[in-house]
Amino acid sequence: MSVIDWKQRGVARYEPGDRPLLETFQRENFGADAMQLAPDHFHWLFEEPPEREAEGVQLWVCKRNGAIVGQQGGIPFALKVGEKTRRASWAIDLMVAAEWRLRGVGPALSETHMAASDLSVSLSMTDAAYKSYKRAGWTDLGNIPTYLRVLDPQRCLRVSPYGGGLAKLVARIGKPALTTASFGYAGAARALGAKLVEIGSFDYRVDELWEAAAPQHAVIARRDWAFLNWRFDASPKADRHRRFYVMRGETILAYVVLRVDHWKGEPVGVVCDYLARPGWLMSTFALLTETARREGMAALMCRTLNAHAARPLSMMGFLCLKNGLRTPTRMMVRPALDQPELTPLVGDPKSWFVTTADSDMGFKGLGE
Repeated sequence: MSVIDWKQRGVARYEPGDRPLLETFQRENFGADAMQLAPDHFHWLFEEPPEREAEGVQLWVCKRNGAIVGQQGGIPFALKVGEKTRRASWAIDLMVAAEWRLRGVGPALSETHMAASDLSVSLSMTDAAYKSYKRAGWTDLGNIPTYLRVLDPQRCLRVSPYGGGLAKLVARIGKPALTTASFGYAGAARALGAKLVEIGSFDYRVDELWEAAAPQHAVIARRDWAFLNWRFDASPKADRHRRFYVMRGETILAYVVLRVDHWKGEPVGVVCDYLARPGWLMSTFALLTETARREGMAALMCRTLNAHAARPLSMMGFLCLKNGLRTPTRMMVRPALDQPELTPLVGDPKSWFVTTADSDMGFKGLGE
């Protein structure tokens, strides 16, 4: 079915005059306290992205009988695929009113969203959205693993909300051995002249880092100064993030964005985003691990898809939880119908670099 057919079924791009109807729909379907209802969040997310479109915000609504019965959001972004940059969009907040599900509203919204970009990607979707995308022919890339570095086994075991096999693994971890390893890798990084420097905000120098780091990743969303400024420094929750550069002299070797969440009162470091020059990922995480341990965090975790990270993180004692913590973090992708040549590369999960800075994965903390 064509996009024109979808529009005839009541799907159109959001306009400011739709705001009252949209708030009613979101309140009923997301909850009265949902972040979707916050004006500052809406403005930042839809009206301020670096890759925003002249046609309007990436939010589509479906109307029936004078009311909104479904919505599909998107976050436009620049995606490096091989040596080319493509127009892409993170599919977010697909929601259809209960009485209108299985009546074509969800597919209509999804197809209209997909027509706006070369490529659509969805991360951490609900079961309902996953099934809908699967039926529509999206490629399932599997789950994004979570890497967990236990810094204090006993504290982590006492407060961890995750039992079963994870609890047994934590119980067997020896703190002295992990501490020794942490000191060793961090010491080696310092011997090479690297140091972890906390900064207040990102600056133009990360553009040079992006140019140096991007070629090692086949498929990665652009992480330049414009993106980092929008995603972290201009965010309504900017104060929740700590930003670090790994420096050697005047050269930025890597950056890391850290958020501190809590498990039953115990601080846990969450790596929201990172990017390192080739050969500097291990040093970056070693210095960060040492800082987290020194500041008394019970654990450090990083949800990421990055073929270059698996071995270094494992060597530093990170546990790879392939199915995440509470539930699996699924990832799906679908190129536009006129872009089939993208499928081989973007359909391989080993090609991708993903963190919780991508899409809307990092909008909430562990306890939210």
